[in-house]
Amino acid sequence: MVRERKKPAKSFVSRSLLAYVNPHSSISEQYRTIRNNIQYAANGRKVRSLLVTSPSEGEGKSTAAVNLAICMAQRGDRVLVIDANFRNPVLHQIFSVQTSPGLSNVLGQQLDIREAIYSTEVEGLQILPSGQRFFNSTELLDSVLMVDVMDYAASHYDMILLDCPPVLGVAETNALVNKCDGVILLLKSGKTQQEQAKEAKKALLFAKANILGVILNKKSV
Repeated sequence: MVRERKKPAKSFVSRSLLAYVNPHSSISEQYRTIRNNIQYAANGRKVRSLLVTSPSEGEGKSTAAVNLAICMAQRGDRVLVIDANFRNPVLHQIFSVQTSPGLSNVLGQQLDIREAIYSTEVEGLQILPSGQRFFNSTELLDSVLMVDVMDYAASHYDMILLDCPPVLGVAETNALVNKCDGVILLLKSGKTQQEQAKEAKKALLFAKANILGVILNKKSV
């Protein structure tokens, strides 16, 4: 059974959910444009799963993932956002749900995935939080069990978005790129150095990522 949120989320007034609280803003329109351009960038291939990452922490990838998911849900898609950032999870804070149970508990075979998914106030949008962090998190994300999670999501949702750790300095993200149809790289304006951006792109391409595009963000969450 899909879990309900514990209480109304005060953070729904924050920029993390801008496309929901202020869908007519210029930034929300930009997210809708990005949503539409994702399919164009795929060169005719159907995109059902997206990995959102950045070179380092604090560049706004979670904000981008959530607002893209909201725009997709507003279009009528059934959307699941998965928090695959065991090191610094934030989706549970944005939507005011528990961190655990979540993805790690499912991968640790402690419970069924249906017991770890939460509904949100956004119609058509559900989330799978990170769960507790295990010492072997990289191995879990690179396991057959993660393939099973993606297969389940693909059979129940129109779009899956993975909010992932930064590319540089951690191994988890590269373990996931081959499980998604495409990758969006988030760069924060004024923070990401050109060399960092090049290094992140090189690392993703080495992992055979299908980079669909880059978002330049002026704010971070």
